[in-house]
Amino acid sequence: MRWLLRRSEILFSRLGYDYPPFYVLVADAGVLLFCAVATLQRYVSGVSGADWILLGVVWALALWLTVGELAICSFKVFKGPVDALIPVLMIALVAVFWCVPLDGGAHGDVAPLILVLGAAMCAAVTSFKRGAVHLVAYLAALVVGVALGTTEVGWIVAGMIALGWATGFLLQKQLQLMQSERREREKQYALDRAGIAAEVHDVVAHSLSIVLLNVTAARRALESGAHPVDDSDVADALDALRDAEGQGRAAMGDVRRTIELLRDESTPEQAQPGLSDIAALIDGFRRAGSSVTAHVELPAGPLSSATELAVYRVVQESLSNASKHAPGAPVTISLGPGVDAEFVVRVSNPVTAGPPADPGGYGLAGMESRVGNLDGSMCAGVKRDQWCVEAVFGPHEGTAATEPAIENTDDTTGVGA
Repeated sequence: MRWLLRRSEILFSRLGYDYPPFYVLVADAGVLLFCAVATLQRYVSGVSGADWILLGVVWALALWLTVGELAICSFKVFKGPVDALIPVLMIALVAVFWCVPLDGGAHGDVAPLILVLGAAMCAAVTSFKRGAVHLVAYLAALVVGVALGTTEVGWIVAGMIALGWATGFLLQKQLQLMQSERREREKQYALDRAGIAAEVHDVVAHSLSIVLLNVTAARRALESGAHPVDDSDVADALDALRDAEGQGRAAMGDVRRTIELLRDESTPEQAQPGLSDIAALIDGFRRAGSSVTAHVELPAGPLSSATELAVYRVVQESLSNASKHAPGAPVTISLGPGVDAEFVVRVSNPVTAGPPADPGGYGLAGMESRVGNLDGSMCAGVKRDQWCVEAVFGPHEGTAATEPAIENTDDTTGVGA
C-alpha cells in the first residue's frame, strides 16, 4: 500500500497538484472496474478468436494507464505532459471495446462510462482551457460511436460526460481554495509568531536594560564611596539592587504571561500597558540613573488600545536602546498631537563618540512593524549629532480628553552614567 501511495504522490507532484494520494487509487480502481464489467459483458455475449486479441489490447492499455504510470512518473519515460495521456488512452480503450460489439445491440454497454471517468480525471488535473479541449475530444469520440451505431442513448452519455467534467473541475477549485486557505493560515501563523517575538523582545530587553542600569549604579555607588564605604553608599547600592530585583521579577511575570498566551487562546485578563504607564516607565529609567526629559501633550481624542500599546513600546524600546548604545547621555521624549491630528512620538539622545555598538538586534524592525500595522510611519537615524526616533500614528476620531494620561514632566536631573 505504501508503494501505491508513493506512486500517487509522484504522479500528483508531476501534475502540479497535491490531492490526497488515494484519489489516484480510486480513479485507477474505477478504470479497471469498468474494463472488467465491459469485458465480462462481451464474454457473456460471445467472443471469437480475433476478439480475444482486441480484449488483450484493452487490458494492455488499461494496465499502462494504471500500473504504467509508475514508470511514466518515477523514471520520466514520457517527456510530455502526463495529463495528455489520459484522454488518449481513455478514448483508445473505448474504441477497442467498440470493435468487439455486443450481440443484440449496444444497449447497456458499460464501455462509454470510461469516457465519463476520463472527463472527470482530466478536469481535475488540468487548466480550464486544456480541460475544455479534453471535453470536446471525449464528446467527439462519443459522436463517432453513435454515428457508427456502437452505442445507444448518446445524449444521456454526453450529459454524463459533461457532468463528470464539471465534477472534476469543481474538485480542482476546492483544492485551490484549500491551498489558498492553508497559505493564509501559514501567513497568519508567521505574523503571530513575529508579534509574540516582538512582545517578548520588548519586555525582556527593557527589563534587562533597567536591571543592568541599576546594577551599574549600585557598583558605582560602592566604588565612589570612601574606604571603608559609608552607610549612604550602601543604602544607594541597596536601593538600586532592590529596583533591579523588582524589574527582574516583573520581567519574569511578563514572559510567563506571554507564554500563557501561546497555550491559551482566551483574551488576557491583565490590561496591556498604555499612555498612563509611560510615567512609571520613565521613572524606572531615572531611578536606574538615566537622565530623561519628557514632554507630553494630550491627544486630540482617545487613542485605541493598540495605538497606546505601540506608543508605549516605542518609548520603551527607544529608552532601552539609549541606555545600551549611549549610556549616560540625556534622553528627550516628546509625545503629542501633530499638525494633521495625528499622534507623534519623538525620542532623541546625543550620539556618543567611539565605535558604534553592535546593531544586530530586532528592536527597530519591531517598532517599524508595530507602527506600520496601525497605518503609521516611523523613521530613525542621526540628525545634527542626535539619534532620533520619530513615530507618527494616523489621525483618530474622538473628543478631547478631559484628564491627562500622564503628567507633563521636565526633569533633567537624573544621574548620568
